[in-house]
Amino acid sequence: MMSGNWTVQQAEYSEHGAFILTFLLSESERVFGLDIMSNEDCIVYIDPSAECPMFLRNTAPVRIRLVQKNFSYWSQTIYQLSHEMCHYAFRQRKENKGFTLSWFEELVCGAVSLYALEYASAHWGNCQLSQWSPDFSQDHKTYLAHELATPFTDEFKQCTTVEKLMVYEKQRVAENLRESQRSERNLIYRKISNNPLELKCVLNYTRYVMDNGVVIDFDRWIKDDPCRLLHELKSIQPVKI
Repeated sequence: MMSGNWTVQQAEYSEHGAFILTFLLSESERVFGLDIMSNEDCIVYIDPSAECPMFLRNTAPVRIRLVQKNFSYWSQTIYQLSHEMCHYAFRQRKENKGFTLSWFEELVCGAVSLYALEYASAHWGNCQLSQWSPDFSQDHKTYLAHELATPFTDEFKQCTTVEKLMVYEKQRVAENLRESQRSERNLIYRKISNNPLELKCVLNYTRYVMDNGVVIDFDRWIKDDPCRLLHELKSIQPVKI
């Protein structure tokens, strides 16, 4: 099942996945740009036995793996797929396709997944699945409320030195212990909700990573692009420069 450069691999209820992908692509193209979201072929598939959802970069074409029984879990599909589509968007602006600053991308992609649930709740009528279940927008709202209420810890906030942040990054804590930056994720989600079109500015982050490989020079970035969202991200970065 195709949607432009995107393919949903055949599986149970894969037509549902294709409808959700089309729905999310429409907003992703508005926010990130059509050039970004159509720059590279991508296959979306389900692996219920996998440990976690993932954007797989080292395949041709690239792939997005979702972890659920099938595509009939609409809110979960939106939550997982939007997160990985954000990783896809980041990739399109990277000179070094193999580089990822995990703490930054996981923070932003996590916030985007919350925004996607909010968007789905507010605009469910634009998704073809709404013809079958027009009241499902409330389920997206409930899923969002549940995610916002999940507990968080302060491991990320405690990384106040370059050395601590290096350890956090090397151990992939942002991926393996998501509660470590949920508070920051929720804050960035609310900023995105206020102005989703500011999201596009975050795609250029690799240009501003400092020589230590883990700290972003937000002052230089903001000088080049005075996007308000960057000020919020600067305040969240635990290492102050």
